[in-house]
Amino acid sequence: MTSLRKTVMTYVTGLLIFVGVAAAITSYYFVKYEVNSFQDNALHEVALTAGMVFRHDIEPRIDAELEDQLVIQIWDQAKQPIHRSGPSVDIPSQSELGYADVTAGGERWRVFTSRDATHAIQVAQRWSAREEVAAYAAAGAAVPLIVAIPIAWLMIWWAVKRVLSGLGTLSADIGQRSADAKDALSLKGVPVEVAPLVTAMNSLIERHQTALETQRRFVSDAAHELRTPLAALQIQIDNLRSRELNAPEREIAQDLLDGIRRASYSVNQLMTMVRADAGIESEAEVVDAEAFVRLVVSGFVSIADAKGVSLAIAPGTRDELNVRAADLRLIVSNLLDNAVRYTRAGGAVSIKAVRRGTDFVIEVIDSGCGIPESAVPYLYDRFFRAAPMDIDGTGLGLAIARTAADRNGFSLDIANRDDAQGVRAAVSIPLGGVSNEVRQFEAA
Repeated sequence: MTSLRKTVMTYVTGLLIFVGVAAAITSYYFVKYEVNSFQDNALHEVALTAGMVFRHDIEPRIDAELEDQLVIQIWDQAKQPIHRSGPSVDIPSQSELGYADVTAGGERWRVFTSRDATHAIQVAQRWSAREEVAAYAAAGAAVPLIVAIPIAWLMIWWAVKRVLSGLGTLSADIGQRSADAKDALSLKGVPVEVAPLVTAMNSLIERHQTALETQRRFVSDAAHELRTPLAALQIQIDNLRSRELNAPEREIAQDLLDGIRRASYSVNQLMTMVRADAGIESEAEVVDAEAFVRLVVSGFVSIADAKGVSLAIAPGTRDELNVRAADLRLIVSNLLDNAVRYTRAGGAVSIKAVRRGTDFVIEVIDSGCGIPESAVPYLYDRFFRAAPMDIDGTGLGLAIARTAADRNGFSLDIANRDDAQGVRAAVSIPLGGVSNEVRQFEAA
């Protein structure tokens, strides 16, 4: 994934470096050109005046650096030297008047030659002196740019960070929102260029919520409409079974009753799913963990007995939990319902509530058929069933439990047992969901 901040800063840094280097190079050549013109004029002026003034006793005399000294040579009409000053480098007399480039003493020289009726004057200057002046001038122009580059980089980085901080706030807001969130995303601190995107996202959220509400109303209305005829059918079948029927008729009536019960259970699950999706938050309350578990288990005792499944509460710890009891009851009830439903006659289901590290865990363990590995990624999908076809179910129980767990910040873990056949399902409640006034003791 490309970082906008990193990309912008990379391009800006490269641009600043390019501009700095280009400015230094351009400054060097422009200054060198100007220096050459100036120095050529200086050579010309020196050549014009050297013939008139070349006495050695002129005061004051300033000794220049060897690099900057000029070589002044004057010859008479017989080409005999009559004056020489500067470094001891033998620069031959040039036959051509004007400017010339000469190599002498292993160095390059810029030479200007002039003549009058009685003298030939030649003034030479090292090219290295000119280049040194140009280099110093270019450095003087480039240093401010080089110093400005990191300052500009920091200022641009700060500006980009400030602009993108609004995006960071926006992404954090989106990341913390649930699927049922209805509030529009805030435009505060969002860059102007990104505002249309946020506005479009708010429109999408609104349409999504409208679609969800429509779906929930449809499911709720359909479930309500189905409950009445199913209840009427069950009454009619009960009336039919109360009459004297022969064995085949009684078996058919029982099959009809079982089908209606399954349909009624599915309708009840749909209603529960609608309520879970609605996200109606109840107030948190303090509940006794042991009493809570016993209350939930008591609702499944008759069902387990009818199936021939042993249902027990394993020793654990007892705490007072500060939670939304309705949501926690919904989660644990669905885990217990699955455990009893998918455990064959003669099997066992146990439930245990213990404190583990930073969590309080309610664990349901069964000796049922287990979960195929291929089905594990789809356990929480609605209407997905991993159980054998001969076991009744709607495929909504775990989806309901997951919705309630996510709404409360609980962790839901369902996996096959390692020690035997069956499933271990656990809901973990963070210690933040446990009241400060905790009573804890080992159950007998």
